[in-house]
Amino acid sequence: MPEIIVIGGGVIGLSSALALQQRGHTVQLITRELPQDTTSAAAGAIWAGGGLAGRMMRWAEGTLQRLLALCQEPGSGVTLQRVRRVFPHAQPDDWFAAQLPFYARIPIAQLPAGSQAGMVMDLPIVAPPRYLQRLHEQFLAEGGVFDLRHIDSLDELLDEVNLVVNCSGVGARRLADDPAVQPIRGQTLLVDGQIGSGYMDESAFTYLFPRDDGILLGGTQRAGDWRREVDKDESADILARCGVIEPGLASATVLRSRVGLRPGRHAVRLEAERRNQRRIIHNYGHGGIGFTLSWGCALAVARLAEDCV
Repeated sequence: MPEIIVIGGGVIGLSSALALQQRGHTVQLITRELPQDTTSAAAGAIWAGGGLAGRMMRWAEGTLQRLLALCQEPGSGVTLQRVRRVFPHAQPDDWFAAQLPFYARIPIAQLPAGSQAGMVMDLPIVAPPRYLQRLHEQFLAEGGVFDLRHIDSLDELLDEVNLVVNCSGVGARRLADDPAVQPIRGQTLLVDGQIGSGYMDESAFTYLFPRDDGILLGGTQRAGDWRREVDKDESADILARCGVIEPGLASATVLRSRVGLRPGRHAVRLEAERRNQRRIIHNYGHGGIGFTLSWGCALAVARLAEDCV
């Protein structure tokens, strides 16, 4: 019989489940979707800790160290990639600059039109299908119970265990009765081809990252949009924007299109709640930086759990 139930099969739920197992807890993970079908699987999945402060920065830093270590492990689903980032305004050096293997500013004369600052850096980039599969396999290898089913409320699980960890993403709007949770719809394309490095234009939310099976192009941010269907007009717009950065991409062959609903919220909710003599730890609202915060938040969940079980 598991001590703890974790809800959610994306990167936040899987990471939290593993961190709890590492503390010696027995864990059951309940999800309505397989990991490869979650929003996490559709993500750009680059570590992007710029502009964070306080506990968000601490969570991001904990995740950065974890991902940098995984870059040294073949088959982990995490690789170190050179990425150019350009900004429409002046930008100070990032707080994490000294922690990366390579970090340098782009000279003003070499910036594209409309950009006022830019950096080149080596960042961990995650291949979501492979990484999520690895987390899932590790969870099972540690004795985890994987339960693919829909739940109607958190209360129904509190009859089974003393602690439930809610990592339900955008589903927390219903399960936690939290109207602050809003979907931020994102769309990505995988196209045929290869590039040597990644690129992020912060002014237009445009990015391209190398993948083993092609080039990932993005993206979109549509707050309050619940549509899960691929929008052909948005696909054409992504191709056009990325084609400006990398000639030839505007006419590239699209191998796959995906849509995900990021769990938007004014702030991440990571806290414990007492309900009917039982405990719930909420860990949701990570918006578009779930991979950036995932392991740091998982460790925070594991620490909170020590006071709950």
